[in-house]
Amino acid sequence: MAEYTCLSESGLALYQALSLAAGCFYQPGPELSENVRALPEAVHPMGSEAAASAGRMLNELENQSREELLKEYSRLFLGPFQLEAPPFGSVYLEDEDRMMGESTAEAQRIYRECGLDMSPDFTSPPDHVAAELEFLAYLGFQEGNSRDADQETFFREQRALFLDSHIGRWFPMFAENVENNTEMVFYLELTRLSGRLLESEKRHLLADPVG
Repeated sequence: MAEYTCLSESGLALYQALSLAAGCFYQPGPELSENVRALPEAVHPMGSEAAASAGRMLNELENQSREELLKEYSRLFLGPFQLEAPPFGSVYLEDEDRMMGESTAEAQRIYRECGLDMSPDFTSPPDHVAAELEFLAYLGFQEGNSRDADQETFFREQRALFLDSHIGRWFPMFAENVENNTEMVFYLELTRLSGRLLESEKRHLLADPVG
């Protein structure tokens, strides 16, 4: 992970934690362990509830086989039949649980306006929960390290817009689906932790509003 030295300690912790949580929403692979092991330290400045969630995720990772994690991940987020907790923003923002709708295209347009595009290796829609969490972290890092006032304002405005109209808008509905459809501690705590991180981001924006 890159070093970001111009952010406050709380800002650095928040955006590192968002980036790590985003990585945990990808299909379980070798990198999952690295992300989860880094989470407790990243969220430590953010309070006991966040730290407890990260600790429970780590404990679950150490006591759950990768096969079981993959099985539950697939059941919740992949299918192939009914998705218990679709991880795509459009399902919650579009009529009739539509995938790849206007909100998906809008998310990709915002990425491009901020200088990013989807990696060829990323085969999910652009509004996947992992992509949107990672993008929000990117915006925070870019704002915090900007040397230009206009650029700083641009990234802060994008943070507020994206939180209000995309991930911050639909994540609570997604989280409710996860809560209602799994008993696996890892994904319950990952979703709860991510929700707390988004609430922290909202408080950051309220404390230092755009304009």
